[in-house]
Amino acid sequence: MDIDEAMKVFELFTGEHNGEEYFMILSLAVYETETMLRPEADPTDVRLNYLAAAIAYYRVQQILAARERAAVTYAGKVLKESQNSAYEYSKLLLRDYMQICSDLIKPQNFIFSSFSGGEEVQ
Repeated sequence: MDIDEAMKVFELFTGEHNGEEYFMILSLAVYETETMLRPEADPTDVRLNYLAAAIAYYRVQQILAARERAAVTYAGKVLKESQNSAYEYSKLLLRDYMQICSDLIKPQNFIFSSFSGGEEVQ
């Protein structure tokens, strides 16, 4: 993975030249992408730059949505979740890039459950 290329993609997603401003979030997204890789995956695959940028963009939108929610609720208004369309689209973008990279990353949608022998634990 190339963090400079991921930064260019991130700037494409945001529509601004703000990669330096969000460099720490992008670095964390690159690390997160690296931890998802299958052992046999090629870490230089260009798709991983897009996945890291999508993760960073999603994280930035989470932060902005949290700030927006705090500012609006402080003023006494109630913000509906659907009003932040950038956050919703960032989730869809991330999902799409995870699908594109599905052969390179470990499955992320496991549901873990356990069954007891009928006894309740308190």
